[in-house]
Amino acid sequence: MPEQTCVRCRHQGERHRWWGHRDDGIICPRCHLIERTTAALDDGTGQVAPALLALHQAICEQPSASAGLVWLICNRHVKPLLTGLATGRLPLTHATLDAHESPQTAMHLRDMLMQHQILPHRDRYLVLFENWLRGKLDAIDPADDQQLVRRFATWRSLRQLRQRAAREPLRPGLTKRHCHEINSAAALLAWLREHGTTPKACTQTDLDAWITTGTSSRQGSRAFVVWSTRNSTMPRHLHLPYHQSPAHETITQTQRLQLLRDLIDPAKPFFQRDRAAALLLALFAQPLTRIAALTMNDIDLSGEEVRITLGPHGPIPVPEPFGQILREHAAERGPRNIEANRNSPWLFPGRRPAQHVHSTYLMNQLAKSRINLLGTRLAAIRTLILDMPPAIAAQALGYTPECAEDHATLAGATWTSYAAHRRQRNGSEA
Repeated sequence: MPEQTCVRCRHQGERHRWWGHRDDGIICPRCHLIERTTAALDDGTGQVAPALLALHQAICEQPSASAGLVWLICNRHVKPLLTGLATGRLPLTHATLDAHESPQTAMHLRDMLMQHQILPHRDRYLVLFENWLRGKLDAIDPADDQQLVRRFATWRSLRQLRQRAAREPLRPGLTKRHCHEINSAAALLAWLREHGTTPKACTQTDLDAWITTGTSSRQGSRAFVVWSTRNSTMPRHLHLPYHQSPAHETITQTQRLQLLRDLIDPAKPFFQRDRAAALLLALFAQPLTRIAALTMNDIDLSGEEVRITLGPHGPIPVPEPFGQILREHAAERGPRNIEANRNSPWLFPGRRPAQHVHSTYLMNQLAKSRINLLGTRLAAIRTLILDMPPAIAAQALGYTPECAEDHATLAGATWTSYAAHRRQRNGSEA
C-alpha cells in the first residue's frame, strides 16, 4: 500500500482505517485522535475544559494513537460521558461515575482521572464492591430481609473494607470474600422463610439443617450468624463452627526443581511475564495476589546482583540465572502500547490506568501451562523454612510468624529441632 502524508503534521505512513478524511486531505491517526479528543472535551467555548486538560494530554500523547481511537470511537459510552463532564452537564465527581449506565467505561475513566489527580483517589476494589452492593441489596426481597442484609453489609463489610482501604490498597480476594458472605446471608434468610421461621425464632437445629443440607458454600453465612447473635437479631446461643478445609497436597521437591529448570529454559513456551511470575511463585513462595501487586520500587536492578523486597526484612538476593529473567521482564513489562501504562509503577502492569495486572489473570495464564499453583507455593515455603528459622523466613518472604511456624511443623522442622539440625548439617559437611 502506498504511503500517505498527513496534511497537518506531514507524517508519512501506510493509510489504514484510522486515517481521517477531511476536505483538505487526510490526517494521520495521531492528528485524528487529537481532533476527536479535543471535540469530546470541548466545554462549549471551542476550548478543552480547563479541569480536563491533563486528561486531554494523556489521551492524545499515548504511545498508540490507534488504541486511543478504538477506545474513543468504538465504545459508544465514551464520547457522551466525556462531553457531559467537559460541559458541566455531568458533575465531575465519583458519584457521577458510580451512577453511569456502563460500569466498565466509568471505571476505566475513573482510573484515568485519579491517575492524573483530576479526581481524589478512591480504592478501585472498594468502588467495585460498593457498586455491586447497591445492585445486590435492591434485588433482595422482601423488605425485612433487605433491611437486615443492608445493616450487616453496612456495619460489618463496608466498615471493615473502608478501614482497610484507608491503610493499604484492597486486594480482590478480600472483597470477593465479603461478597460471598453477603450472598450467603441473603440465602440463609430466604431459606429460613421457606422453612417457616424467622431469624429471631431460628434454632440451632435450623442452622444445622441449613449447613448439612447444602453445599460447602453455605459456610459463608457464619459471619452473618456471628454478627446477628451479637446484635440480638438472632438468638445469642446459636453457633456455626469454622469450616475446616481439607489439607492440600504439595508437589515434591523434584517437581519444583524441574519447574525452575523449565522457567530458565528459553525453549519452553512461556511468555516473559508468566515466566517471571512463576519464578517468584516457585523460588520465593509468593502468592499471586502479592506478585501482581509488586512495584518497580520492590526490585533493585542497580547492581550486579538482582535484589527484591518481599517482606519487612528488606531486599533479598535473587540467584542467577533467575535474576536475569527478572531483569528481562522489568525491561519489557508490557502492555505498554496504551495510555494506562506509559509511566506504570507496577512490575506487572495491567491494562487499566494506574492498575497492576489482576491476580486472577495471572492465575489463569499459569494454569494454562499446567503449573500446580498452590502445590508449588507450599513446596517452596516448606523447603525454605528447612534452611532457616521460620521467623526469619517469615520476615524475608512476607509471611506472618505463625504461618511460617505452621508450615515448619508440617515440613518436620521446629524451633526446638532447628539448632540441632544445623549442627548436624555443619558437622557432616566438615
